[in-house]
Parts: sequence; structure tokens; C-alpha cells
Amino acid sequence: MTGHSTETRKLIVATNNRHKLDEIRAILGTSWIVFGASDVAAGISWDETGHTFLENARIKINALRRHTTDCVLADDSGLCVDALDGQPGVHSSSFGGVEGDHQRNVDHLLAALKDVHGERRGAHFYCLLLFVDESGNETRFEGRCDGHIAMERHGTGGFGYDPVFVPDGSDVSMAEMGDERKNAISHRGRAMREFIRGVR
Repeated sequence: MTGHSTETRKLIVATNNRHKLDEIRAILGTSWIVFGASDVAAGISWDETGHTFLENARIKINALRRHTTDCVLADDSGLCVDALDGQPGVHSSSFGGVEGDHQRNVDHLLAALKDVHGERRGAHFYCLLLFVDESGNETRFEGRCDGHIAMERHGTGGFGYDPVFVPDGSDVSMAEMGDERKNAISHRGRAMREFIRGVR
């Protein structure tokens, strides 16, 4: 992509999740001015009815592009657990039955895995970023973080499934890591670094 490397550009991120926005701002630094979805369309919402991460990302992109011609970035991500055949996957944010209820989601996951032990608790976080520039050109970026599901919660940082996800090579959960360490290995951090390399 061309011609923007010395400019500070506006980026509208298709989320109202403040944790996610903070993570993205921390990773991007000062090269982009990052806004959330409600900053350009108050009260905007969408139904994530897609069967894949890409379909859900495109639903968010299409909803926002009706309100802005600035660059738009949609993130669709989720936790994929080996013993659950990849679930919760695209349904990660509603796995416990209530959209966005992290406590219920983690409770439901731990209950589903209560008789699963050792290596069978393998899992990975996956992130797909869909970027549309001012001209409407679309680019995809991906990131993945492998690990396993702990038997119980550990730590109070992060959000979502972070208290029960222990990345490979770590002896602590994502919720026990500082932001800098988490962003260095997380699925979203990896996808965002692909984004930084791929978008100029």
C-alpha cells in the first residue's frame, strides 16, 4: 500500500470494547489515531451471524462503512479448544449464553472441561483482522497464540478468557501478564504486527 507512511491516519475500529481499543492503541503507538465504532456512529450495533471469523469481520466492516470513508479495521477473534472440536470459536463472546458476559463464558468453559486433563486441554486464541482503506481496498491479517486451559482462574488482568489461558512457554495465565508481555505474544498482538508491516 502506498503513500501514508509519514502521516498520522484515522483508524476506526469496529468495536466498542474499551479493553480491545486500549490494546490496539498500545500496539500501534502514535502512527494512527484510533477511534471506536460509537465515535463515528453513536449506538451502532450489529449481529454477528457469520459462521466464520471472516464473515463476522465483514459484517462489522459493512456496518461501519455506511458511516465513514476513513480506514476501518474489524477484529474477529476467539478461543478454540481442542477437546471441544474448536469451540467456542466464533461464539466465544456468547459461549455462556449471554453476549459479552466474561464470567459466564469462563464458568461454562471450565464446566465443559472438568473431566478433561493434561495435554487434552490444548487450545489456541485466533485473531483475524480485516482492514479497509480510504479507497475501499480490503486486506486480511491473522494471528494465533497456542497454549492450554488451566483448571481454574489465575490473575485479574486482561479480559475474556485470559484468566484461564496459559500460553505455550509460560507458567502464568494471560491475566497474570502485564500488557507489554501479553501484547508481545497474543493473537491480537501478532495480527496487529502483521497489520503494521502490511499497511503503509
